[in-house]
Amino acid sequence: MDVERIQLCLRDHLAQVRAAAADNEFVDLELAEQLHSRLRAALGSWSTYDAEQRAALIGAVNYLVQTDDEENDLRSPIGFDDDAEIVMAALKRVEG
Repeated sequence: MDVERIQLCLRDHLAQVRAAAADNEFVDLELAEQLHSRLRAALGSWSTYDAEQRAALIGAVNYLVQTDDEENDLRSPIGFDDDAEIVMAALKRVEG
């Protein structure tokens, strides 16, 4: 997966989250936007990462964009907490 495709996935997901947040007060839009911002910043250094670091970022993005994971992101006030754990672990790996 190339970095442009990953960025498109993130863009589409954030649009979906923002739309859901307009109708649902339980969506933690602030946390979602923070996670997206951190991932976009990390993707800016994509060419410097090795295969394992890239795989960690791809895994984090894939987990984040799945709205119905451990805790549904669009129906629960803690929906993005599990996503935050995954994203932060991936960022720790690449920022290492």
